[in-house]
Amino acid sequence: MDSTLDRLLHALRLFGATMVVAACGTFLVQSWDQAGDVTRYLALLGMTAALPLLALMCGVRWREGRGARVSLITMLSLLPVHAGVLAGFVFSQFGQPDDRVISVAQWVAPSPMAACLLVAGAVAVLLPLGWASYRALAREHASLLTGLSALTHAALLVPSRTAACATLLAGPMLALGAWGALRVQPKTREAKIAVASLFAPVFLLFGRQVLFYDAPAAFWGVALGTVAAGLFILGEHLPDRTVTRFSAVPMILSAGAFWLGVVWPPIWGDAHGLSPGMQCLLLGGMAALPLAVAAWRSASTRGFFLTLGVGLNTFVVALVILFEPGAWVALEAIVLGVGLFSHGFLRNRRASLYTGVGLAVPGAVIEVTQAIERIDSSGWLALGSLGLVLIGGTSWIERRARAQAADDVKVSDARRQPMPQ
Repeated sequence: MDSTLDRLLHALRLFGATMVVAACGTFLVQSWDQAGDVTRYLALLGMTAALPLLALMCGVRWREGRGARVSLITMLSLLPVHAGVLAGFVFSQFGQPDDRVISVAQWVAPSPMAACLLVAGAVAVLLPLGWASYRALAREHASLLTGLSALTHAALLVPSRTAACATLLAGPMLALGAWGALRVQPKTREAKIAVASLFAPVFLLFGRQVLFYDAPAAFWGVALGTVAAGLFILGEHLPDRTVTRFSAVPMILSAGAFWLGVVWPPIWGDAHGLSPGMQCLLLGGMAALPLAVAAWRSASTRGFFLTLGVGLNTFVVALVILFEPGAWVALEAIVLGVGLFSHGFLRNRRASLYTGVGLAVPGAVIEVTQAIERIDSSGWLALGSLGLVLIGGTSWIERRARAQAADDVKVSDARRQPMPQ
């Protein structure tokens, strides 16, 4: 076949699959005046069941594998639509519906029994069709992928729309998808698409919560953390590390969202809470934590994430020490400055060397001043403890370095000795 015609047919095939997904996706937010909700869902179920039949026709009758695979992938992409509609039926009878959801996104079952029957009937139809699709795309792991897909989609049926419930559901759903990806370790494009379908319910959960229900800062923290983890994992499998580095942006935003949603409210509400400077220091530490984990997990971009984390905290410490000098920020400035000074001294990096001196010296001066002015012993005790740690730590490092050098000399001497005749 001509290559141009082959590419055209493949493009038309993908365009057709996109139209099917778009048509079925409108069931989530479309209202038909001339038909009830149950009738609408049965029409969606019938259209979905037609896709495996089309795949069977393409693969067996016409001996055309591409069309069969595209049909099966399209069928898997419709499973979150079914889960979203069935979740609406369950929520209408077992949840607490309110007027916040627009009418075109509401799915109302006639009775609790009807909602249960709709779920049972959909499972009876979609479960074997899903297994057949996974069987064709990832033969050896069809049963595992089917079970994980059923669990992640079933989580959407929980009849609660609170942000706390959505946040708690997102973690196990992501864990199941990640565990399945690690177990399968897909090699082919079809297997990768099959594994990627496990994460579709999580995105539907996030989208549903943001569009129609409450989405506080803690929920955004989970959502941004999910995006960061996905970008980081994807970037690790690409030759270019641009995607991996870009994942630092949602990592930092996720830490900020967690701060605003979890840590900041009780501190702000307490009259004896932390000062703004101390809050900035804690926020910088929270933002540096995911960057440190990313540096630990990625050898190729370790320097980037470490530099970003240290640079972020250096900026925060320098800003706080200018406007709100205190004992704790001075202590952190000393520690961070000594670390930067050591790195610049060993690697001959003048920027790190001068930055370390610029942080450590003012930090030491402020710490001494705080130790003199304050009545309690926290200032001089922290300063003296840090000095003892530096003396002991450098002695231990020097001892290890000397031992390593002696071992290297012994090995080199042994290699120079002539072999016995």
